[in-house]
Amino acid sequence: MKSNNGKVVIITGATRGIGLEIAKKYVKSGAKVFVGARKITTDLEKLGHAAYFIKTDVRDYGQMKNFFKKTLSIAKRIDIYINNAGISIWKSIKNADEIFWNNVIDTNLKGCFFGCKLAAENLKSGGVIINIASLAGKRGSKNNSVYVASKFGVVGL
Repeated sequence: MKSNNGKVVIITGATRGIGLEIAKKYVKSGAKVFVGARKITTDLEKLGHAAYFIKTDVRDYGQMKNFFKKTLSIAKRIDIYINNAGISIWKSIKNADEIFWNNVIDTNLKGCFFGCKLAAENLKSGGVIINIASLAGKRGSKNNSVYVASKFGVVGL
């Protein structure tokens, strides 16, 4: 990865998995990284002062606004915004209820949409928005319809 010295990167859901690896790469390249997630992990803490954790549930627009507000109060700007938060829980349509639907759609799609909205309002000129989707955003799979629908939505954004 090229040098990102001094760039401000905010990432949702970067306390483990793909998001954590993205955060590590940006920290290594010199960026200040702000992570919004529901809980911190020891893996994120290992990144030290180059990564700031702000407790955020992407399903809640108010918490997302607070994530951006706190980031801007510390860093004064945002250069790169990465929508990474997501959950993958497989259930057949027969076993998927409204609570399940809302949890997956609100995390994977609504959180992504409002992240894009807030990023567009707050990115500096030339800023970048990156949405992490999935191969499921291109093709369906058995017992995975709600997740697939959410990721098709992310691809559409």
